[in-house]
Amino acid sequence: MKTMKVLFAIVGFCLISTSAVAAHGTEPVRLVYDQAHGQEPPPEPFDTLARKLGLKVEASTRPLDAEALEGVRILYLRAPSEEFTAAEREAIVAFVQGGGSLLLVLDEERRQSLEKTGVNHLIVPFGIKLTPDTEYVHNCGGIARTGEINKADRELPFSGGRAVEGGTPFAFQLDKEGKPAQPFGAYRRLDHGGRIVVLGEGMASLFLGEPDGVRLTGVPRDPTRTAYWGKDSALFMEELLEWLAG
Repeated sequence: MKTMKVLFAIVGFCLISTSAVAAHGTEPVRLVYDQAHGQEPPPEPFDTLARKLGLKVEASTRPLDAEALEGVRILYLRAPSEEFTAAEREAIVAFVQGGGSLLLVLDEERRQSLEKTGVNHLIVPFGIKLTPDTEYVHNCGGIARTGEINKADRELPFSGGRAVEGGTPFAFQLDKEGKPAQPFGAYRRLDHGGRIVVLGEGMASLFLGEPDGVRLTGVPRDPTRTAYWGKDSALFMEELLEWLAG
């Protein structure tokens, strides 16, 4: 009996050692951050968050094709201002259909043109689309509801953006009374593993919002004289990226 226990202990140790080696040998989740369509580099907090989550961020200035997206888990299109070619659109749709994750962020028309970029062509095949700008309400804020992506309600900055139609709404612009209005964030999980998140406002993706921000205060369209409400951008982005990497 003692010999059997020793044997089981040795086998157990070997299994644990093999699992540990496999875990250390696991490659990090690859995220391509597109910079070929007029985007700015990722904000500094994004790089810190990516390291925390074990994401390997690859900034790309090349056209998005099957080769550029091979082995990639997340494609991040943050605030593009230039057109995606027909070939790129086809490659991105195929990437998601093949199990990839897409994060698309587009802000107001004065910053990024919906028609010029043609980003709706990337998401309409999955039943989602961005609308024209919603009514501008300065520093109104937004809320992401507890659900599949966020572990708790998250207070987000919002000060001019778009709505998102289709998918599963999870982030909402607040109206003047502080109640959730139209959705500016929606997601969709596809049967074959693909995941999509679309945001119609970019402040959370820039990790903006302050703990002492007060809704509906400040000078319209002047970030130097506005303390934006929405303290949970970092938490929101962490949970969002975790979901896309899953």
